[in-house]
Amino acid sequence: MKWVVAAMNVSTVTRTIRTIRSMSRLFAALSVASLLFLIATGLIGLVQNKSSASSFSSMRGAAASLSASFLLDMLAMELPHLEGEAPLSTFSARNTFTFLSRYLIGVHPGDPKSLLASEMPGMRGESSSLLYSGQATQDTVDPADFTPPPAAIRTENSLNVPANPAAQQTPGDQNSPVSPPAGGVNPVGPPQTAVGGEPQILIYHSHNRESFLPELKAKGITDPDLAYDPDINITLVGKRLKQRIEGLGVPTLQSTTDYPTAVKSFNYAKSYAYSSATVKEAMAQHKSIGMIFDVHRDSLSRDKTTVRIGDKDYAQVFFVVGKKNPHWEQNSEFASKIHALLEKKMPGISRGVYGKASNGNGEYNQSLSPNSILLEIGGPYNTLEEMYRTADLLGDVIVELQKDAVKAGAPVGTGETATNGFGAR
Repeated sequence: MKWVVAAMNVSTVTRTIRTIRSMSRLFAALSVASLLFLIATGLIGLVQNKSSASSFSSMRGAAASLSASFLLDMLAMELPHLEGEAPLSTFSARNTFTFLSRYLIGVHPGDPKSLLASEMPGMRGESSSLLYSGQATQDTVDPADFTPPPAAIRTENSLNVPANPAAQQTPGDQNSPVSPPAGGVNPVGPPQTAVGGEPQILIYHSHNRESFLPELKAKGITDPDLAYDPDINITLVGKRLKQRIEGLGVPTLQSTTDYPTAVKSFNYAKSYAYSSATVKEAMAQHKSIGMIFDVHRDSLSRDKTTVRIGDKDYAQVFFVVGKKNPHWEQNSEFASKIHALLEKKMPGISRGVYGKASNGNGEYNQSLSPNSILLEIGGPYNTLEEMYRTADLLGDVIVELQKDAVKAGAPVGTGETATNGFGAR
């Protein structure tokens, strides 16, 4: 009878077991670290959404202005050729690197979140991006819309109506027919009547009290976070735009509803819900409306919202498209036409067309019509005179686009698009 003897190397087995244990611990540590990273990312997203309704606009403004340059400067430490480039050169190494980075690997150096988006499927579809650029476009400067502190928005109970509103004079062009609304507050209720027939264009203001520091000096307001006023505000720019368009023969409607006093228990975060009711009411009453413009002012510094052409300063325009609108590509096409005409007429006025999907409403009532767009004109440091100059240029371009569309039999500006919906193209 033969016995089979099996020899076993105990030391080899022990080493194998130790290796497996080490790998298991390493895998567990990496798993825990990945889980913590995802949790931290989610919490940061929640905090960011919560902060959009807070009053820390100065801090967020600084971050918006510095983050891109900070990131690029850090990259320049490893890529020396990025240093010392002229910032205004279209084909500078920095701009070229930004373009190639976004085109080849989908990562925007000015938006570190785009790095996460490449690994987290839900983020890329939600990302904001520049859709069309122009001569004045700064690729790393996005439009900013900050929530004002409560002290900046006085509601019906705390509104301080001037004792002598008629004594107020609106700064701007000397021949300007625009003046602050009488009575200290903007009209509340239905939009104003169009001149010359059924309106083809609607102008409204979701953030109707956005104002301008140069015009608020007499009131002692110097903080851009507090540049909001019931009298001198963005509705005056909309009124100037309306007058320009109607002067060129196109009937236009403007809503100057003052939502802080018109809405009971006003909540600034719901501004677009309030203005959505305004747009729906106007569209229901006037089937002829074919173009819709929500006119705002940006919240960035003067150097990012102003351009000097010849011997005059102009407020720049940023066209904003809400990418949470499922048909945003059609709104983007509409915005690109106005941007292209404006760029051709006065290069440097337009900052481009920006698709915004997060850090804000992201829809901007644009699902109501493919010919609806948000206009960011100027900022808190611009004067009304600079805003009026740009409004006049915008009016010329809008009328040109509207009349060309009518001549070509297109639906833009005729009301067919607004009534037939997004399929009527």
